[in-house]
Amino acid sequence: MDHTRRDFIKNALSFSLATASGSLLIARAGVGAQTKQIGTDLASYDAVGLAELIKKRQVSPLELVEVVLNRIGRVNSKINAVLTNNFDVGKARKRAGTGTGEGLLAGVPVMLKNLTRYRDARIDSGSRLYANYIAKHGILTQQTSLLVDAMEKAGMIISGITNSPELGLLETTEPVLHGPTRNPWNTDYTAGGSSGGTAAAVAAGIVPLAHGNDGGGSIRIPACQCGVFGLKPTRGRELGSDGGRRAGGNDALRISSDLCLSRSVRDTAAFLSLVEDKNHPQLTPVGFISGPSKRRLKIALVLEAFNGKNPHPEVEKAIRASAKLCDRLGHKVEATKLEIKGDVFIDAFVGFWATGTWGLEAQVEQLLGKGTKREDVLEPWTIGLIDLAKRRGREASIQRAINVFGEVAASVEKTFQTYDVILSPVMRVPPYKIGWHTPTVDFDTLLARLVDEVGYTPLHNAAGTPAMSVPLYWTGEGLPIGSQFAAWRGGEATLLQLAYELEAAQPWAKKRPPVFAS
Repeated sequence: MDHTRRDFIKNALSFSLATASGSLLIARAGVGAQTKQIGTDLASYDAVGLAELIKKRQVSPLELVEVVLNRIGRVNSKINAVLTNNFDVGKARKRAGTGTGEGLLAGVPVMLKNLTRYRDARIDSGSRLYANYIAKHGILTQQTSLLVDAMEKAGMIISGITNSPELGLLETTEPVLHGPTRNPWNTDYTAGGSSGGTAAAVAAGIVPLAHGNDGGGSIRIPACQCGVFGLKPTRGRELGSDGGRRAGGNDALRISSDLCLSRSVRDTAAFLSLVEDKNHPQLTPVGFISGPSKRRLKIALVLEAFNGKNPHPEVEKAIRASAKLCDRLGHKVEATKLEIKGDVFIDAFVGFWATGTWGLEAQVEQLLGKGTKREDVLEPWTIGLIDLAKRRGREASIQRAINVFGEVAASVEKTFQTYDVILSPVMRVPPYKIGWHTPTVDFDTLLARLVDEVGYTPLHNAAGTPAMSVPLYWTGEGLPIGSQFAAWRGGEATLLQLAYELEAAQPWAKKRPPVFAS
């Protein structure tokens, strides 16, 4: 190992965890007197920066995998972001040692949310139902999703699985199976969901970038609450965009999208360029957006949630501050309201959301044997959705969603005929403590809380429009509040260019939470 590499490892690792006879061994690499300083720790670099170090042979993918594994050992017990029993790290080490190419993110360790298809991990979707099956029979699938396959072909090193709520059905990550993921900014608070493990891992500096998916805000909400960047792409943008196809592939019902959460805008831009479907019949490829645009935008400021309520004063303060920042940058910001029948949309969205549990009850005995009770392997929130879907009827809920989502999309499109971007809150309330939205809360109580507080993000899932959470504000108590920016379908370039500009004007990457792996 040359001196340059040794120095990076000393500074990037800062410590090395090894277990021997139950003890923790601290190992430090030697340093040459005239070695060039590369960085003080892994978190000094974003994923693109790490890939550049690899290309320059200043560090190897295997060394970076070891850095990540050590960081898991250092902070994961405090935040429970990574499911250490769901992935064999030997596979990451093996992959890192076989050559990864020279792409934008080649050789960089990343993680997958516990809600995807990956042949080399115990993906249990946060459910005791699937975990119990896996314990008896092995992994659920030998398949890997097209998106994850694209990640590996691009040279990314899957190095762990991040926590998620059961089946991704809540916007907090507190599964009974794996326990709650805690917010690195304050461990009494939730990291959001359903990509909460991913958000916490990125915010805490375990990895610079990790996979997430979003069917109602599940990338944007945890990004908002953990102070990282999160983009939900246009419907169908990414490879293998099969999440949310609950009704035979009807396009209006494809509410879920996969992408990532990251600390830098360019990491998400790079990731998108590597996993987008370049042969989509209606969408022009985005490619790698590498910086801001000189184009000035007309931005609609929307404060009122679709449930008719105004945001919490702290949230309103955050969003107005973002509006002022956009104004200072030369963009034109105007306050407006969206013409949405909120009560109708909420009812249709909740009904359709419940259909995602259809057939789950039958799986209990199919997978675990006759006599297995649903209460023993499914959470109360999931069971409540199953019962709601039964009462309403699957076909009726699907047809209602098709009609209402179409109306919502038309209304949103009308707004984008006047404006380039919509700025709004991500959540109506600031981050909240663990337990407030936990899946064991009475179903009707929890549903009422969700309807009250999740008043912005599902709109863009129903409309199929891209939207991002940008970390531009922290409360006096040190908790982040993201701002949501959305564009019309195909507008990822506009959003990323704006995000680069906001990132340069008000940098967030150097903000470190109290729980940080450095």
